[in-house]
Amino acid sequence: MPDTPCPRCGGPLGEHPARTRLTLDRDVRICTPCGTDEATRIARGEPPIPFGDWPIRAS
Repeated sequence: MPDTPCPRCGGPLGEHPARTRLTLDRDVRICTPCGTDEATRIARGEPPIPFGDWPIRAS
């Protein structure tokens, strides 16, 4: 899984991927930096980056 691209940024997914907060069941894995960014956006009251703006579409 480390070589799999993160659907949110296109970078490597890494050894310990996070799960996106954009889905209720959190079934889409994203890299740790993207997971941190999503959590920070939520804490700041900022909107998330929509799936349609991700470089690799989550399926």
